[in-house]
Amino acid sequence: MTLYDFKNRVAVVTGSGRGIGRAIAIRLAREGVRVVVNAKKGLDEVLETVNIIKEVGGEATYVLADVSKREGCRSLIGKAIESYGRLDILVNNAGVGFYSAFENVSDDLLDKQVAVNFKSVVYCSQEAIQYMKDGGVIVNIASLAGIKPLPGLSIYNAMKAAVIQLTRSMAVELAARSIRVVGVAPGFVRTKMGLSYFKLLGLDPGEWARKHTLTGSLVEPEEVAELVVALIKIPSMTGETVVIGSDRWG
Repeated sequence: MTLYDFKNRVAVVTGSGRGIGRAIAIRLAREGVRVVVNAKKGLDEVLETVNIIKEVGGEATYVLADVSKREGCRSLIGKAIESYGRLDILVNNAGVGFYSAFENVSDDLLDKQVAVNFKSVVYCSQEAIQYMKDGGVIVNIASLAGIKPLPGLSIYNAMKAAVIQLTRSMAVELAARSIRVVGVAPGFVRTKMGLSYFKLLGLDPGEWARKHTLTGSLVEPEEVAELVVALIKIPSMTGETVVIGSDRWG
């Protein structure tokens, strides 16, 4: 078996201004992949990701685009083609979670989470596969919350579960085009978004991790990035979503 060759490949990573997305973009760049970095806003963060990639000897450009809308995804994918002439890897990482009791979820909170967590995966994937002429790999970043729901995050939980099922469905349909689709479902990751849940509930992240995880620690963004690269490398891997950072009962 020959592992996936990253040479001369081009990747788009949504939501890569910080956190998990940034770690994935940098890790792919270390493999020699040319990366298109993306965020909805936050130019400073996006430029910082690009600069880090260049510091490690990689090549990158960026697009500020709202991937919860089809036009944003079209602009993002178009930038990859305009800059590098091809697209081989798409990492659907953009996501938001808003804490609210289910009975209090407003239309606005519902619409935002459906759009960012689910529609962005559909839109960006549909735009990307048009250019994956020689096959490609799509990685959908889901969440352990899509398997084991978290209180106060009912819509987030549901959308991440939908991403896991969408990953299976996409893999079945896109196999004929030599496009693989895999998912990653992290538990709590040490990012601004991940830590905000503990802050909201007044919990100490380290204490929680020692009590509720097998490793006694939260997942680091770089660990998720390493898993993403490993899944891309394995030619037989498609349709599955791999959990990283399970709990003591997982």
